[in-house]
Amino acid sequence: MSSVPLMFQPLVKYVDFQGRSRRSEFWLWVLFRLLVGAVMGTISTSFMLSGIDMNSHNPEQFMSRYLQIMPIFSLINLGLLLPTLAVGVRRLHDINRTGWWLVMPIVVAFAGLILFFIIFGSQFFTVLGSGGQMTDAQSMHFVGQMLGSMFLCLFLPVLISQIVMLVFYVTDGTPGPNRFGADPKGRGLPATPEVMF
Repeated sequence: MSSVPLMFQPLVKYVDFQGRSRRSEFWLWVLFRLLVGAVMGTISTSFMLSGIDMNSHNPEQFMSRYLQIMPIFSLINLGLLLPTLAVGVRRLHDINRTGWWLVMPIVVAFAGLILFFIIFGSQFFTVLGSGGQMTDAQSMHFVGQMLGSMFLCLFLPVLISQIVMLVFYVTDGTPGPNRFGADPKGRGLPATPEVMF
């Protein structure tokens, strides 16, 4: 496995959710995924625009070509999902955190979405209760409340959870072995200083 470049080790450890991964392995995998995404985006854009008469303004041609190419890219992304999850879990293990932290942004987004619909729903039914007739000022106030609720319930909590995950991903691993395995950098436990009497 040592002969495999660090960027491609998540492919070798395809579904290995055990052990630890150092920062360089994780971030090189992120770079690889970005490069794959850029290449797929370039290919799909070229494919969708080739052979289409831009002056015809026919969206069916564009959609037809889009539907031809997207299943291939969906399969590629699906194939890269497991090693992405596995390297994320191993990166969290490296800082002595459980891999369940990986679902934290999803849970936060889901809870925020439910909270947003509860708040927005109550505001919406209040408007309907008044007969649905609103002045321009009331409409602007309603839209402002909706956007404010969306920001507080969805955007802000998801942003905070993503910042927490970023801090986890850039934190150096615990020196020496931890509960998830040996240090991938090969560091031993720090020596304890001798007490001189």
